[in-house]
Amino acid sequence: MKKFIKPFLALEWITILGASSASYIKWDFPLAVCIGIVVLAAFLTLFFSKLYEMKEEDMQDGK
Repeated sequence: MKKFIKPFLALEWITILGASSASYIKWDFPLAVCIGIVVLAAFLTLFFSKLYEMKEEDMQDGK
């Protein structure tokens, strides 16, 4: 299962960066909003990947 997580995260980051830059360039969103979206995505990615790792460790300890 872990081998599918990293490509998904890479695709997620490409999408987030592309959408943020497109919204800034095409639709004149404020730069602070676009940066805020990227920072929020970074925080959520780190948070949920840490949760996933902790859950995976708990499952391995139970074996």
